[in-house]
Amino acid sequence: MDEHKKHDHNMQGEFKEHLDGAMDTLKEIKNPGKFDFKKEFMNAIEILKLNEKTMHEISTRKTTATAAFLFILMGVVATSLGTYFMFPSAWRPSVTYLLISMVVSLVAAFVAIFAIDFVASKFFKGKGNFGQLFRVMGYAYVVMIPYILIAVAPGLMSIIGLVAGVWMIVVTFKAIAVVKKLNPTHIIFTLLIVGVALFVIYSVLGYFGIGGYGYGVSAGSEINSLNEALEALGRF
Repeated sequence: MDEHKKHDHNMQGEFKEHLDGAMDTLKEIKNPGKFDFKKEFMNAIEILKLNEKTMHEISTRKTTATAAFLFILMGVVATSLGTYFMFPSAWRPSVTYLLISMVVSLVAAFVAIFAIDFVASKFFKGKGNFGQLFRVMGYAYVVMIPYILIAVAPGLMSIIGLVAGVWMIVVTFKAIAVVKKLNPTHIIFTLLIVGVALFVIYSVLGYFGIGGYGYGVSAGSEINSLNEALEALGRF
């Protein structure tokens, strides 16, 4: 029993440590330093190209936390608006629902990155911290911007969803390898554990009508494409 209590205490302590790290990153976002948005956008493209040198540089530069947040926000807005306007006006939910779904998506992005960081560190002794992983993965959210195109070409939804979802998983795989220093097996198990956990959470939220459009921008579309992504990783 004592050992069990000690384990629970250690787990709570580790979780709080990671939570404190996440709060520090939020403070960095609220107090940004100077950065060139155009240059950071090009860095985001390099991250999508799996450039390890750029990932290292972005992960260690604190001013990039704000840029990472902006890229996540852009991905959330593009996905939500693209999906929203894809439907005929008579079928669209209210604008209030659209805004709520955006907020849910934004929170979901933070939760997904936090969960990956925590699982990678707790179960597989990963290095790095939440802020470093957040910066790299945040930049990768530019891959979601093309979702806005489905507003004018709904037929592209399946193609864009598959490509964006699969490539986001590939970039996440690479980011975990670079930041957390895990081997491929541990990365796959990390993604599976987080994927299953978030799928359950999103399913419960969906049951109560929460989330809707937006949650696909974070882990949703990635989880739905998990089998394709793992196959792509095998080829990669």
